[in-house]
Amino acid sequence: MKYVVALLFAPTLAIADPRIDAALDDHILPKFAALTEASEALANAQTCSVEDEWNDAAAAWIAVSHLRFGPTEADSRAFSLAFWPDPRGSTPTALRGLLADDAPAIVDASVAGRGFYAMEFLLFDPAFANAVGRCELIAALADDAFETALAIETDWQDRYVDLMRQTGNDTYRDDTEALQELYKSLTTGLDFTADMRLGRPLGTFDRPRPTRAEMRRSGRSLANISVSLSSLEELSLILSGDALAAALQEKFEAVQAQVGSISTLEGSADLSLVANAGDRFKVEALQQRIAEVRVFLGEELGPELGVIEGFNSLDGD
Repeated sequence: MKYVVALLFAPTLAIADPRIDAALDDHILPKFAALTEASEALANAQTCSVEDEWNDAAAAWIAVSHLRFGPTEADSRAFSLAFWPDPRGSTPTALRGLLADDAPAIVDASVAGRGFYAMEFLLFDPAFANAVGRCELIAALADDAFETALAIETDWQDRYVDLMRQTGNDTYRDDTEALQELYKSLTTGLDFTADMRLGRPLGTFDRPRPTRAEMRRSGRSLANISVSLSSLEELSLILSGDALAAALQEKFEAVQAQVGSISTLEGSADLSLVANAGDRFKVEALQQRIAEVRVFLGEELGPELGVIEGFNSLDGD
């Protein structure tokens, strides 16, 4: 009898929700590893002409840009890789300051002068094409980006992955809180794409703002939207399970079909087509398709996960 009682009261290890494991193993960890790999290739390039390597690294960042919690937020790592939007035009000013310094300390510099968006200016903006010290600064920024990406990946592997797998800690009291974090990342990513990547250049019908498009100098504006949506679809399917998968896939296919329709138009790569009254309606239609996914998540996936809408790291005060 004593043996039976001992078994009844012995502590048991909690089994993590399989959706958390899948999100970590099939989405978060592989994508941060890809960011580290692409950033390392950029840092190891032996030339100033690193446009291809930069493109790969920028795409790898966009694929994780919705995962704004934990390791990306420590020490302002995400902002060090991606300072955008930049409403005050701080990046060119920060870069000129670094170029004027014979030995700039990148790690101590303003986040406006670091990361992939700052590198885009140096690589693609004619104003910096002949700047003295340009090549050296490109190399320094690439090294800094690699070190930051590696720090994020290492932090995930060494610390944060266990906080999500084994909830019941100060960060996540239970699996529902971990699922809430993942769900929030998903909805935040969709909101950011609709409101910032599309909304900023769209402006208004009377006053479009094409120069506010993300990474327009390199022509990555529409590509970033497609990459982000693909990554968000992957996470949504991991979280949804079989019950909602077919409906989610259908909605994301409609979104990507709209992206494809836009891509055939002149001025699509940098979203400069928003200034054309005859074309901007397709961009507005893309916003609407994303909004439909967002509503579906709120009405179907959120309740399925047992989570509620919440604030995100981009909400500000």
